[in-house]
Amino acid sequence: MCDETLTAYHESGHAVVGYALGGKIDSMQLWGEADDYLPERFGDCRVAWGRVDPNTDWQRQREIMTILAGPVAEMIYRGEKLHPATYGPWQHDWDTAMSIASDVVRHPVKCTRLLEMVILELHQHLQKEPCWPAIAQLADELEAHEMLEAEQVADVLEFWLSR
Repeated sequence: MCDETLTAYHESGHAVVGYALGGKIDSMQLWGEADDYLPERFGDCRVAWGRVDPNTDWQRQREIMTILAGPVAEMIYRGEKLHPATYGPWQHDWDTAMSIASDVVRHPVKCTRLLEMVILELHQHLQKEPCWPAIAQLADELEAHEMLEAEQVADVLEFWLSR
């Protein structure tokens, strides 16, 4: 397994769940330079939620599921269950999800349990149709082109998820 393939599956997991939950995928790429919001990273998936109140529980839930979908898609592809809190490349995803979840669940142990339940749910759903074929096709496209614009992503996601 090469790093580009793993990254492509990871970013595709973010995209499929973000799209399924009502977000618009602005772009995906196999690399991500540091910016004001994120550190340098292996890949990037930009999800636009439109005009929403970021402080509602529903928006927090959508963001948590979308964030954790990347590590879960990569776990499924690898055939390994690694924990995002302890696996270095996923640490930023875990920390971001934990930060969002801690606005809802104040106790750290309960917050961790909540995120682990989300991971289990995502694991069950992402490996089935239509999610897994959508993730696989997006990952193939991303690996082939290194960057996908909104229209390219939407073409794949609409094919698989608009049935």
